[in-house]
Amino acid sequence: MTSHLVIGDGITAAAFVENVPLESGDQLTVLGRNASELGRGIAYAAGEAGVPWRFAYLLNSPADDIDPAFARWLSEHWETVKSTMEGRAPNWLNAAQPFVEAGDVYGVNAPREIYGDFMDQEVSKILSDLRARGIDITLVDGEATSIAETDEQVTITTTDGQNLKADSVDIAPGGPSTLRIPGDDGAFSVPTLFGNEHRIAKHIEAGDEIFCIGGNASMLDTLRLCQSLIPNEQLRFVVCAPDGEVPPPLVPRLPRKLTTPKLTTGHTTAESFLSEVEETIFQAKANGDEMREIRAGFRAHFLDNPLTDYITDIEEARRVPAQLRFWLRGGTRDTIWDMNALLEKGQTTMMTGFAMAVEHGDRHPTVVIRDPETGAETRHATGFVINCAGAGPNSVYDPLTTQMLDAGWLEFCPTSKGLKTGARCLTGLKNTRHL
Repeated sequence: MTSHLVIGDGITAAAFVENVPLESGDQLTVLGRNASELGRGIAYAAGEAGVPWRFAYLLNSPADDIDPAFARWLSEHWETVKSTMEGRAPNWLNAAQPFVEAGDVYGVNAPREIYGDFMDQEVSKILSDLRARGIDITLVDGEATSIAETDEQVTITTTDGQNLKADSVDIAPGGPSTLRIPGDDGAFSVPTLFGNEHRIAKHIEAGDEIFCIGGNASMLDTLRLCQSLIPNEQLRFVVCAPDGEVPPPLVPRLPRKLTTPKLTTGHTTAESFLSEVEETIFQAKANGDEMREIRAGFRAHFLDNPLTDYITDIEEARRVPAQLRFWLRGGTRDTIWDMNALLEKGQTTMMTGFAMAVEHGDRHPTVVIRDPETGAETRHATGFVINCAGAGPNSVYDPLTTQMLDAGWLEFCPTSKGLKTGARCLTGLKNTRHL
């Protein structure tokens, strides 16, 4: 009998499970904080019943960009979804109505929990198929704290003291924490939106100004949280981001189209290749392509054509993705349209700068902001601060990944600053992959 262990509860863990190399009589164990709802992870988890913000957080992209199978499922279950979303603030059904009337349910930005419902059904099918093949499956709700090689196997220790042994292990723990900022976890601040909604809600309902550090998807989710609790005209919402810009909305059009990049090979530097990519994006926009079409087109292109097809030096190739992500950034159409409308009315504020620290007084916090050009620092007194920044130098990984980094089984890539594994995601630990 062969035993295999998958660590994680999100989509990547579910993909590991779907492709597990086991046969009849073998043992599969899945360990994750919410392994019993494998596939949902944090992003698509079932929300708390009865709270106003349940179903408020939306997918960043149209349904068919996320997964064509999900788009079909959404269309087939539209009446159930419609019933679930009726009477909720903000009015998601109203924003979806133009797409529904155009026969384009595939184009809506669905609530993330609804996508989680789809994943729940998909994973149930995967597990049923594996059990039908004779594979014994155990789902363990828990968290891994350490990993070690023992007796020709790999042993995982959990927070509640269990020792799980397996011949091979796949680890999909999710990404690192947000870029931690001094003072972001205090009397008037939280280091992340998710899990802190009740505390934040008290300040929203009290009329306090809500200050978001970072302009990414988490910021848009925070705006949705505010809108679920109070009318737009009562919002006091401030965002501080290095570029001071709201990302472009990802808007689908009928008939669907994708930008088709035509890129040359033989580049010796990242700069040379990025220059060609930038010109391609500029030309696509000049030809009338929307960001959704450009982003999806480039994504499809690079799935079939890896960067190393274009850049001869792999270290140079590793310098490309960060800039590509910035150029091709985009977000939830509904929320970005709302954000832009609120900015035009002066009900929200977008500040340009780096948030360096949050200082806490007796009654309110003050955010220290550094100008990206001059380096000068200013202070902004506010009501409550949410750290919505992405990962960065001060980000924290889960305990298992941290241990593997300390032991040298995983490495930081000096070029991309991300995690570095061997071929096929193998780590320095025997029969163990990390993704």
